[in-house]
Amino acid sequence: MKKRSLLFVVLVLVIRIASAQSDVVEFIKTGPKNASKLMEAYLNPYALALGDGLNNGWYYTAETHERFGFDFSMSVSAVRIPESGKTFDLSQLGLQNIAFDPSNSIAQTIAGSDLAGPEIAVLDPNSPQDTLTSFLSPEGVGMDIVPIPIAQLGIGLLPHTDILIRYVPKLRFNQDGDQAEDVRVGLIGLGAKHSFKDWIPGLKALPFDAAVFGSYSAIDANSGINFQLSDYGVNPPSGYVPDENQELKIKTNTMKFGLIVSKKVALLTFFGSIGHSQSKTTVDLLGRYPVITEVGVGKVVVEDEVDPIHMNFESSQLSLDAGVRMKLSFFNVFASISKAEYTSLNAGIALSVR
Repeated sequence: MKKRSLLFVVLVLVIRIASAQSDVVEFIKTGPKNASKLMEAYLNPYALALGDGLNNGWYYTAETHERFGFDFSMSVSAVRIPESGKTFDLSQLGLQNIAFDPSNSIAQTIAGSDLAGPEIAVLDPNSPQDTLTSFLSPEGVGMDIVPIPIAQLGIGLLPHTDILIRYVPKLRFNQDGDQAEDVRVGLIGLGAKHSFKDWIPGLKALPFDAAVFGSYSAIDANSGINFQLSDYGVNPPSGYVPDENQELKIKTNTMKFGLIVSKKVALLTFFGSIGHSQSKTTVDLLGRYPVITEVGVGKVVVEDEVDPIHMNFESSQLSLDAGVRMKLSFFNVFASISKAEYTSLNAGIALSVR
C-alpha cells in the first residue's frame, strides 16, 4: 500500500489521522477485536490532542466588544504529546491468536518515532503453530508537538456579549491522484463570552474585566481506503468481489466553559481562565474488509468483516489558561499556555475593532 505524507494544511491533525489509514488499516489483518485494541492504542494521543487543540484560542481577554464591534483572529495551538503517549506495549492489550517477540513488544503510536515497530504474527486459531500472515506494527510520524491552526470571527451582537464563530466548509485533499482515497474535512464551532460585572453590584468598580465563556466545536473527516487481499500478498479466491466503498470516518465534538479574568497594563492585557474542557472523538472503519482465516496448499479462506471498527476517545478535564495580549493599533498579538488533557501553547494575531 502507498505511504501517506503529512499534510501541513488547514486542520493538520485530523487530516494526519485520516491519512494514517494506510498504516493502521493493516491491523485489520488481526481480526476486528484485536484490530480495535491496536488502533485505539495507536491513535489515542492524536485523538486527545485534537480535542485539546480545538478547545484552545477562543479568547485573549475577558473584555467584550461594543455593539457590532468585531475581531478576526488566526492562531495555532501546539499540543505537546508526553513521552507516555509515544509508545504502547503489545503485551498489555490482551490480544488473542497473536504472536510477537516478548522482548520486543513496544510499538510506536502515531505520535512516536518514524521507525517500524515489532513484527506481529497472526496465528491460525485452529492450528496455533501455523501463521496466517504477519506485518510490522506501523511507525509513528515522528512529531510529538501537534499544530492545530484555527481561524475565528468574534462579533458583539448583544450587550456585554460576544458571539464567536469558527467555520471551514468541507474541503477535499488528495495526495496520490486516487480520487477514491480523498481526505475530506470540515469544521464548525460556536462560542459566547459574556461580561457580567455590570450586573453585580460592587464588581463594576473593580480594576479588571471578568466574563463567563462557553464553546462547542465539531469536526468531521472522511478518508477513502483501498484495503484488499493483495495487501496480504495473496491472490483473491475465484469469484471474490472486493469492496470499493471502504472508508475511515472521524468525528470530534468538544465543549469548554468557564470563567475568564483579564487586566490591562498599558499596551498589554494579561488574562487567565479556569473551567472545564471535554472532548469525544469517534473513529469508524466502514465497509467490507477481507480477513484471512485459513491458508493451505493452494487455497486461501477469507471472511469479510463489515464495518469492523468503532472506537471512542473521551476526555473530561479541568482546564487552566494563562496568557498575554499586546495591542498594536487595530491589531492584537496574543499568546497563552493551556493545561487540560495535555499541555499546549497557543499564539496568534487578530484584527480588532471595538
